[in-house]
Amino acid sequence: MGFGKANVYENIVNEIKRLIELGVLKQGEKLPSVRLYAVEHRVNPNTVAKAYTALEADGYLRVQPKQGAFVCYGEGIQTQTEGQDELERQISVWKQAGIAKEKIECVLTRVYGGDRV
Repeated sequence: MGFGKANVYENIVNEIKRLIELGVLKQGEKLPSVRLYAVEHRVNPNTVAKAYTALEADGYLRVQPKQGAFVCYGEGIQTQTEGQDELERQISVWKQAGIAKEKIECVLTRVYGGDRV
C-alpha cells in the first residue's frame, strides 16, 4: 500500500485505524517497526513514528520501547465484528420485546435514506 503526498501522516493513522476497526489487525498484534514500515511504504521514518505516537494517544496502539508497537484498542474503540455482535444483541432484545421485523426494517430504511439494507 503506497500513500499519496497529501498528508502521509494522516493516511497512515487512518489506514491503521481502519485495519483495526475491520478486525484485520487483532488485539495484541505487533505492528512492523517504524523503520520497516517506512521502508515498506516508502515514507519517512519520522512520519511513521509520529503516526504511531498519535495512534497510541488515541488508544489504538501500545508502544513499548525496544519491543515495538502493539494493537491495543480501548473502551471507546469497537471493531466491526464487535459492532455487529452488539447490533445482533440489540435486535434480539427488540425481538423479545415484541417489535416486529417490519418496524426494524422501516427504521433501517429511514436511517440509510432508502438504500437497500
